[in-house]
Amino acid sequence: MIDPAEANETYRAASAVAAFDAIQIAFAVLVKKGILSKAEAEQILRQEIQTIKIGGAGDQAAKLLAIALEKISN
Repeated sequence: MIDPAEANETYRAASAVAAFDAIQIAFAVLVKKGILSKAEAEQILRQEIQTIKIGGAGDQAAKLLAIALEKISN
């Protein structure tokens, strides 16, 4: 039998991974289609990283956004 707490934690982890993947794809498409310049995408991601760090939402989320920023920058 699956422990409800484990199932909830698994669900949250899977949701975080899916959100991270969606962020990467969304920013890549926005830059590729010319909707956002690379500089604009980088600025948005940097601002979000700072907001997350300041708001206490977690360093892990900020680290994930930093990875997305690095991929956009390259």
